[in-house]
Amino acid sequence: MIFDNHSQESSSDNRRSPGVAVWHGLIATALTIMAAPAPAQNNSELSHLIFEPVLVNVIELDDDLQVEEITSLPRADSPQSSTEYLYKTFIAEQQPEPGDLDQTIIDYERSIRDLEIQGGAYEYGLSQEFVSLGMIYQSRNEHELALEHFDKALHINRVNLGLFNLEQEEVIEKQIESYIALGDLQSADHQQEYLFFLKRRAYGGDSVELLPALTRYAEWNIFAFDSRLAMDPTLSYAAESSIYTDNGVSNSIGAEDFRTIRLMNAQNIYRTMIQILLNNFGVDDPRLLDIERRLALTNYFFATNMDINSDIFSNGNNSSLALASSQGFYDMSRVSSNSMGYRHGREALERRLQYILRSEAVNPEKVARARVDLADWLMLFKKRVAALEVYEAAYRELKAANGSQEVMDELFSPMMPVTIPTFIDYRFTRAYHDIPEDVALDYKGWLDVSVKINRFGQTSDVEVLGKSLSVTDPIESRLVRQLRSSTSFRPRFSNDALLTEDRLTARFYYTY
Repeated sequence: MIFDNHSQESSSDNRRSPGVAVWHGLIATALTIMAAPAPAQNNSELSHLIFEPVLVNVIELDDDLQVEEITSLPRADSPQSSTEYLYKTFIAEQQPEPGDLDQTIIDYERSIRDLEIQGGAYEYGLSQEFVSLGMIYQSRNEHELALEHFDKALHINRVNLGLFNLEQEEVIEKQIESYIALGDLQSADHQQEYLFFLKRRAYGGDSVELLPALTRYAEWNIFAFDSRLAMDPTLSYAAESSIYTDNGVSNSIGAEDFRTIRLMNAQNIYRTMIQILLNNFGVDDPRLLDIERRLALTNYFFATNMDINSDIFSNGNNSSLALASSQGFYDMSRVSSNSMGYRHGREALERRLQYILRSEAVNPEKVARARVDLADWLMLFKKRVAALEVYEAAYRELKAANGSQEVMDELFSPMMPVTIPTFIDYRFTRAYHDIPEDVALDYKGWLDVSVKINRFGQTSDVEVLGKSLSVTDPIESRLVRQLRSSTSFRPRFSNDALLTEDRLTARFYYTY
């Protein structure tokens, strides 16, 4: 689907883990609350705007256009808008009936008083009672009260088990959820940093046992870099309050450096993970493929977000590594094929290909996918002749190896042109909002669009052929701008050769 791309290699290769999906869901909750309906269409109202394309045939009849849909979208008797879906998924359905919770809160408070009388203010059993009570307030979206109780639970836990015990992980994770729901990304980051510190202290910095914690912390750093709250701090509406207590870790990163440091953290963590896997399991470990791809993702962010004129080594610090933009648009027009982001990303994808070629049982389809990912990277960074050569080599090799026609079509001749890079969840897509592919959405209208695609995957001649009466100027301009300036496609093959010119004709349904 246009804009919306996911790796087909394995479920573990998806950009977002279930934990990351929870974080995105919490931010969706926060933004949904903030985006209250307004009489006139505005940016808040369109914060959950999604475009969904279906391929069409357009026939001209007597100065009129007849449109026939070739593909389809999920349908249901009671579809929902994207905002309705997010609200019901992350807010309404998570809140039990108030009456039931009121009595439960009374019961927990009575239990806490009894424990304090019997065992004192630091009775160990109090910790779990405060956690349970905090979770109730969390389910009611009363996150300030939830954080008060989580803080009490942590204090009792540490008095009884020590400052660095691992049993406090559950409480810290609950704190993180509430901070994100409040839009307080900085405080959530403090707790993520402390949680990783605990794991590293317990397992050591280069142990296999640390890998799950490294994975989580790397994903957190990418999430924090890429989240809309980090891109636009004005979205944060966390109240200033004394309940936000120090967790013992000094995080002095300024707001202007927050995203930069998050991205560099993720890169360093992935390199550490790669070394641990190679030292302990060798090139056949399948996790290497995913981690190298994620390392390439961080370098894509680096190349498209950082000021290309910055020198990160000047003045002996990272303060000169400035973000090119805080608006969250990944601007390929700024990138240089001589940039550090391009070089390191290419090296990660080349290593990935070499792991597959050096494995005991070489899989031609995996080789083809890895070559195509490398070609996509070269194409993005305007190494176009080299990219076309790699595409053609991948096609020839897979065909010679009698690769399945399904995989050949998916990689080289898909019905819908594939947007690159495939590891990005683009704006205006389901994936960007963590809405599953099979959920039927209530579309408010449509635009019929024709787009010319050249042999290098670049778009031109974006033409709106028709539209429903509900289409407004802001909606149309967003779609046209996305197709003109923010979208690159993978070149397609026909009759064993790359197309020198391609065209996409689609009806884009939209919802918000």
